[in-house]
Amino acid sequence: MNIFDKAVADEYANDTKLGMPSTDEGHFARRLALMERITGGKGFRTQPKLPAVRANGKTRGEMKRGARERANAKVSESRHPEFMHSSARQRVAGFERRPVVGFLATMQAAA
Repeated sequence: MNIFDKAVADEYANDTKLGMPSTDEGHFARRLALMERITGGKGFRTQPKLPAVRANGKTRGEMKRGARERANAKVSESRHPEFMHSSARQRVAGFERRPVVGFLATMQAAA
């Protein structure tokens, strides 16, 4: 190997060092051509992974949706009024809601 081969080898070695800035336009062009050859012209894209499946056979999203459905399910048991929220207690007692007045009425009319 002569000195010319060493210089060329050093120059081409710098083409693969991504942290090293391009020294000239030739270096930039060689780096682009090399990266295109390495990746087959498709870039460094990777395929998305399949979602992880738990031991019960469900994905994380399926488990979240199931938990949300269970939490938002209508409660079927009857509760004593003292353990109800005030608006639920009024609905059970048959009270009508107060009409919307003032600022809220203006906002609803504008919508």
